[in-house]
Amino acid sequence: MNYRSLLCKTALSSAFLLALSAGANAQVTLNPTEDKYISAKHADQHAKWKKGEEQFPGRPRDMWQIGLGGGSFLVSGDVKSQFGWGTSLHARKSLGYVSSLRMEYMFGQASGLNYKASPALALPQGEPFASNYSDSVGFYANYKIPQHHAISVQAVFNLNNIKFHKKQNKWAVNFIVGAGANLYRTAINALDDNGNKYDFSTVGFDNNGDPLDITSLQGRREVRNNLKGVLDDSYETNSPQNRNNVFAFGKDKPMVLNPFINTGFSLEYMITPRLSLSFEHQVYFTADDYMDGKYRNEAGTRTSGLDLPQYTSVRLGFHIGKKEKRVQPLWFVNPLLSPMGDIADLKKKLDDEWFKDKDKDGVPNKIDEEPETPEGAPVDSKGKSLDSDRDGVIDLDDKEPHSPPGFKVDKDGIADVPKPLTQKDVQVLKNPDGTEKLVIGKETFNPKQAEPSTAGISDWFLPMIHFDQDKFTLRPEAYAQLQHIANVMSAYPKIKVVVHGHTDVYNGEEYNDMLSYNRVMTAVDYLSSQYGISKDRFIVQYNGERKNLISSALTDTDHLQNRRVEFTVAKESDKSMERPKGDGGANRQWKY
Repeated sequence: MNYRSLLCKTALSSAFLLALSAGANAQVTLNPTEDKYISAKHADQHAKWKKGEEQFPGRPRDMWQIGLGGGSFLVSGDVKSQFGWGTSLHARKSLGYVSSLRMEYMFGQASGLNYKASPALALPQGEPFASNYSDSVGFYANYKIPQHHAISVQAVFNLNNIKFHKKQNKWAVNFIVGAGANLYRTAINALDDNGNKYDFSTVGFDNNGDPLDITSLQGRREVRNNLKGVLDDSYETNSPQNRNNVFAFGKDKPMVLNPFINTGFSLEYMITPRLSLSFEHQVYFTADDYMDGKYRNEAGTRTSGLDLPQYTSVRLGFHIGKKEKRVQPLWFVNPLLSPMGDIADLKKKLDDEWFKDKDKDGVPNKIDEEPETPEGAPVDSKGKSLDSDRDGVIDLDDKEPHSPPGFKVDKDGIADVPKPLTQKDVQVLKNPDGTEKLVIGKETFNPKQAEPSTAGISDWFLPMIHFDQDKFTLRPEAYAQLQHIANVMSAYPKIKVVVHGHTDVYNGEEYNDMLSYNRVMTAVDYLSSQYGISKDRFIVQYNGERKNLISSALTDTDHLQNRRVEFTVAKESDKSMERPKGDGGANRQWKY
């Protein structure tokens, strides 16, 4: 092993150990959405993003990478490669979180030596030295590239930058593609110091004069060792390409300029936001088959494959820029860092602040105006215990949650409502002339007459019924109240009853007139069909929303009190109203 091979392996081992030791202390990824990293060009977009007016944050400023590399340089062609070395310098800048642009300069030296002799037919035709080796021994093809310069512009793509499950992106698997030009000189060691051909007659034999087996590694190694004892280090003959290429420069030691396309892969590790280590391999695709000084196979036929320079290197990348203003290069920044962080913060706020519900009433503490609501109590949208009838007893403890308004309630929320008149409440007495009269308290009524004999009977209490919003079907509690009305009207067949419909303030006036009319007709139809009371004993009246009990209704309970049908004993002056105009549900069937 020569000293250059030892130096290369030592450098590789040292770089790898440096990465392992420093990687444990690698800094956490810098947050790319912090204001200090956003350039002035994207500041307005970033400010709108923070307010929720823009979907994407501003692009952060990131560091440049300046890289130094070194490693193996060789040419894959018609001549077996030997160890060559190369070094490089590059500057790289991100275009985004995946792609970046790199400018690279590479300098290298390469050489090659075949372990099998080539007949004269396989040598470059017309070359002066070729005729020297027309004997049976032939020529052991060799070459040396003492100078190889390559300049290229490359696009680098990070293939594993998007991380769904890790905050820190330390590794980058890069695909490289680029184009450029190389400038080089290839020389052949064809003659000795005296200008004579080499004597290769003993190269293929061991010390005992027996032929070496070049099918084995040991045999090939001995042939090369024998060749090193024969060849000097003159490399005096220029490759035909160096002399004949139209882009050849120089006279005695001409150099060739050739374009190329290069591609490669690299594995890069971020040691700190300021330093990275990478292992990289590149291949240069040129149009040159003379790069190794040989372009024919052993049968003398032109080879089809072009020579391919290859550069394998270890690189250190130095990230430059003020750390107060720039994040590490974006190919080391997980683009999901910001949105995933925002989602985590949002979930924490939802669990710890916004949706935490101490009294478990379904209203978060943040907007709960009654944070100590009794367990099981229905609440409104602000977390306050419901009191549907506003009688001072919450629905949880209210045994009559929809008490009629205007009456005192007990501790259980039950209203003290006078009971409807029954037959026992009315006394039948004889007038002096023999006619009968009804005595209700201090008021009297002649059942043989169509109307009460005094105004007092019109003040009898008859219950009212209520309806759900935008409906004229009977609620369950209405049946018992209608039964009371039917009992009174059946007991006193001469009285008539005014049935007066009302609505809340929702919808328009014309619609509400028809809705209140339909509610009246529902009650009349029910009393007539279920209790046999003639419909001509009902005075139909309606007012829509114009005579609400609670004029400034705010809650649903208030509106429920307004959605009602009232029953009163008719006076002689009471008359039925005409059916309202408009559809408003006029074609609907009255249902109970």
